[in-house]
Formats: sequence, structure tokens, C-alpha cells
Amino acid sequence: MTAATFLGILLRRWYLVALGLVLGIAALGAIRSSEPVFWTEADVTFLAPEREPAYWISGGSAMTLVEFADMVKRRVNQDQQAVDLSLTNGTLYGAGVQNGFSVTLPNNGGQWNKTFTQPVLKVQVVDSSAEAVNNVLNDLLDRINNATKDLQAEQSVKGDLITTQTTPSKSEVVFGGGTPVTRLKGAVVLEGLCLALTSVATVYVDRLLLRRRASRHAKHSAGPTTKSRQEMSHDLSRA
Repeated sequence: MTAATFLGILLRRWYLVALGLVLGIAALGAIRSSEPVFWTEADVTFLAPEREPAYWISGGSAMTLVEFADMVKRRVNQDQQAVDLSLTNGTLYGAGVQNGFSVTLPNNGGQWNKTFTQPVLKVQVVDSSAEAVNNVLNDLLDRINNATKDLQAEQSVKGDLITTQTTPSKSEVVFGGGTPVTRLKGAVVLEGLCLALTSVATVYVDRLLLRRRASRHAKHSAGPTTKSRQEMSHDLSRA
């Protein structure tokens, strides 16, 4: 097929080309009009008192820092609608969450064999603006620190308190939608793909319509069928 023939088909079936372009623009508009997604994460590590064993005393029994971290997690999530990521080591953004947060104790084992070995709480936040992400993150970190102090105060722990350390000290908020340049590249690729698919579909439909037209023309231009000829011969013999 020459370029002239191809262009002729597109011009002849211009309405199909227009329909494909409209659908492509509509899809691009739907993508661009969706809310942006920002996300961040931070790790809160629980530290034992200096020169003290890595445990605290609760009701006369020794409790490891990992267990203490789990208690803090439960208290922080008690009145919050956090997203449960206990069975995965993935991120909220990777799981498709666009608005929410999670405070989890990382599972170093598998789905059926959970293993918690580090006194660390992973905090993740996803929202539609960088400001909202920072506000929620700061609120969660404050709740973790307050729960850490309250749990020890409830056990009348006066000195040698368990403390927390947040890393990084200043979390980076990531724009999940990509940079303006990557979004522009994506738009160009999407429109190019729509144009290519529209062109292929137009050529296919054009050939299909031409075949049907040729078939109808052949039927109308053909002479009497074999059955009609037999009927005519029978009528002549009777005459």
C-alpha cells in the first residue's frame, strides 16, 4: 500500500479518523483531570535507655522493644482508619491507595510465617497535596511519640525512658504523577498510539466495506441462477 492510497483511505473514511481522535482526546482529558497523588514515608525506631537492656518492664514481665513498638502501633491506630499493610512490604502508593495512611510494624517473614525482628514503625501517607501529606505525617509522628510516653507513664516508669528516632529527619514528599515533562511525554505517546490504532482500524473497516459493496454488486449484475434457469426450462417444456 502506497502512502497516497493510505491517505486516500483516511480521507474517504474521515469520520472514523475523527471518532478515534475524539476518543483519544477524551481519554487524555480524563487522565489529566484526575487528582494528583503525593506520598511520603518515615521510619520511627524505638531506642532503649542508654546502657540499659533492650526491654522494658510491664506488669513485672520483660517485654522486648519489638513488643513495645507493636503496642504503640495499636494505640496509634486505635481511633484511626489506617490502611492495613501487615501482609505486604509494599507502599501505599504502590497498592493504588490515593488517600490514606498506614502505621505498621514491618514483617520480615512471609504471609503465613510472620516475623517481627526490628523495633521500627513504618509510617506512610498518601494524599492529594504535599501540604496535606506533611500535616498527616507530622500528626502521626506526634501521636507515636505521645503514645510512647503515655505507655511508660502508665507503668510508672520515671527514668531511663524508651525514646524514638525518626528517619529521615525531614521526609521527602514525592509527586506520584511524575514531572510535567514525563506527563507531556506520556500525552504524546498516548495520542500517537490512538492515531496508530485509528489508522489501522480505518484501513480494516475500509477494506471490509469495499468487499461487501463488491459482493452486492456481483449479485445484482449476475444472470439468472441455476435454479431459475431450471424453472425456465421446465416452463418451456410444458408449453
